Amino acid sequence: MAKETFNHKDIEPAFQKKWEDAKLYETDLTKPNPYYLLFEFPYPSGDLHAGHWYAYAVTDIFARFKRMQGNNVLFPVGFDAFGLPAENAAIKEGTNPKEGTRARIERMRSQMKRIGTSVDWSKEVISSEPMYYKWTQWLFAKLYEHNLAYRAEAPVKWCPKDQTVLANEQVIDGTCERCGTEVEEKILTQWFMKITEYAERLLADLELLPWPPEIKEAQRQWIGKSEGARIAFSIPRTADRDANPKIIEVFTTRPDTIFGATYLVLAPEHPLVMALDVSNKNEVEDYVKKTSKKTAIERSEHKEKTGIELKGVKAVNPATKEDIPVYIADYALATYGTGALMAVPAHDARDHAFAKKHNLPIRVVLEEGEGYEGEGTLSNSDIFTGKNSKQARWDIVEAIGGKRATNYRMRDWLVSRQRYWGCPIPVVYDPEGKPHLIPEEHLPWLLPEDVDYTPKGKPPLASSKELHERVEKIFGEGWMPEYDTLDTFVDSSWYFFRYLDPKDDHNFTDLELAKKWMPVDRYSGGSEHTTVHLLFARFFTKALYDLALSPVFEPFTERFNRGLLMGPDGRKMSKRWGNVINPDELVEQYGADAVRMYLAFIGPYNEPGHYPWQPTGVPSMRKFLNRIFTLSQKLDEGEPSEDMRRTLAKTIAKIEKDSEKFKFNTAVSALMVLVNELEKLPKVPTSAYGTLVRLLAPFAPHLADHLFEATREQGSVHSQKWPEADAALLVEESVVVVIQVNGKKRGELVLSHDAPEDEVKKVVFEFLAIREAKRFVYVPGKIVNVVVG
Repeated sequence: MAKETFNHKDIEPAFQKKWEDAKLYETDLTKPNPYYLLFEFPYPSGDLHAGHWYAYAVTDIFARFKRMQGNNVLFPVGFDAFGLPAENAAIKEGTNPKEGTRARIERMRSQMKRIGTSVDWSKEVISSEPMYYKWTQWLFAKLYEHNLAYRAEAPVKWCPKDQTVLANEQVIDGTCERCGTEVEEKILTQWFMKITEYAERLLADLELLPWPPEIKEAQRQWIGKSEGARIAFSIPRTADRDANPKIIEVFTTRPDTIFGATYLVLAPEHPLVMALDVSNKNEVEDYVKKTSKKTAIERSEHKEKTGIELKGVKAVNPATKEDIPVYIADYALATYGTGALMAVPAHDARDHAFAKKHNLPIRVVLEEGEGYEGEGTLSNSDIFTGKNSKQARWDIVEAIGGKRATNYRMRDWLVSRQRYWGCPIPVVYDPEGKPHLIPEEHLPWLLPEDVDYTPKGKPPLASSKELHERVEKIFGEGWMPEYDTLDTFVDSSWYFFRYLDPKDDHNFTDLELAKKWMPVDRYSGGSEHTTVHLLFARFFTKALYDLALSPVFEPFTERFNRGLLMGPDGRKMSKRWGNVINPDELVEQYGADAVRMYLAFIGPYNEPGHYPWQPTGVPSMRKFLNRIFTLSQKLDEGEPSEDMRRTLAKTIAKIEKDSEKFKFNTAVSALMVLVNELEKLPKVPTSAYGTLVRLLAPFAPHLADHLFEATREQGSVHSQKWPEADAALLVEESVVVVIQVNGKKRGELVLSHDAPEDEVKKVVFEFLAIREAKRFVYVPGKIVNVVVG
């Protein structure tokens, strides 16, 4: 006879409706015991695949767990709805991005509800809705008023065929991802946010955060603080285009090795490259053009470094007074230091490889020899020869007229986007071209709809007749609108404040609630956002704190990066690779709870692992849930045995401990062990089964609520308290103790966990057949060490 099973197709939608009707997960922000849990702002990409479920459903397990522990959990959701993919889709389909975005949001809402997420939909925010981006614009204005937003020229990647600016990720091997045309570089005036002003605080405050070391180190590397010196190399003998002698200022962290500097390297974008008269002008221009097609990441990769000499140009090494050649090379970046490097090939591997390739001099200036890159004893360094490099460093800097400097690899945040589907920058320009903020009474400054967002060589907003008429009507003839929109990372840098009061039309957040709820207690997300998004959110929060608009200067107390879910082909599960798993089909066949259980079981959620999708995983979890359901058919009102009570206590403690650390895979394992033990019983005590159901509730919320009703309990299991483990039952009655004699293991004894030392000593002496010892050491429950003559 087949074992009775449950019908998930009836159970799951029924309980989802019950929860929604009861507003079970709507958080009353005025109640005590606040706990703010968040996953990253979802982008409405359309159909959710299993990778998305991994992000949302597994975090939901923790939300349910914390509620049952008595916390007033805020677990909101919204949509980071602006962005290039929606605009590209609209261009392809000939539709408005707004229509497609709203349709995808509706689809994602239904899917997220179908997986049984306990998010608070009443707090939903959508970044593309005017009631949200009004406050994005308002916050931009506050930053601008305090000199934290500004305009400046900057290079951009440009597709000459599509006539549009490209993001770095749209440039593939120097070509446009969309059409394959070779990209060009253009200089445009764009908007920036002054994140570099907060570089030191962003770095120092990492020490205050209980984040995993690898996340903090990634941020340190991104900020890239370097202590060094700025040193001027003069260019005295070149036919400059003006009468003033030029200098090349370099930044270096090893000024002590300047006596070994045998050439200089300029970034191809360095302004001096085109300002110097060189004898190989055409070659230089071709190289600059070729390099402009590469992204900074491509130029920084560990590949062979290319470069050419600026022929006819020499620089004077201020330490040796020698003329040295000047090169341009792709590995020098305009965004690092001064955009100019002094090359010391004897003591830098990259410089050494370049020098070998171009037959440049290699001068050893550390006694430790060629190839040594650490601190050491100086050689061939004039009066500093024989001195320790570190101790002589600043004396050398002073002697050559340099100056100490601190450099940060991080650059100011470029927030301009020459696109349509983004938050309009709330700025207009007077007839003289001076920028002015849109007055607050005109916010939100609406995104126009009469726009041609197909690439035409100008930002799409420039095509809007309504926008131009609106500006002239409000500000006067000759005034012009800003055509750029904001980087979508601006939208996601403050959304966690808006969740606290999403419908307030007078304030961007409720500051009193922010004092209670901020910072976010735990923030779960992908490792790809460890640097950019997290740093931008930290910068925004610090800036708002300085402007008295935030009660906290850090947005997130805990940050957990989830592991990567891999497709069947071994690559990251992604629509881009066409290797996604459609969870809808799995839900239809096995139920949402089975999918949730497998996602929890696939690997530790908070570790940077790669977890391959196994086709047998979800069916196996459905079988496990069937076993739990089958246990409900043999309930008995009797009391559980002491052994079972001990097993229950251990299971409660194990799941509680592991869930707190996002180690849901081992928590599920503990559930499996408990079910194995219950199946051995001829009858299952109802109280023991009730504990199992409550432990199951965060993982399989639909079935757990159904089984809770089956045990004739009132209400929802999700409103119940988390089971408490009886501490007395967690103590083992007997323990295995290692016996050592003079530090060497002689055996093991099983002893009572609370046996007094004199009794242990007597048993050990009998075991070893001795009458006395020079010394007897007992570590209770672990080890005995006997010292004998």
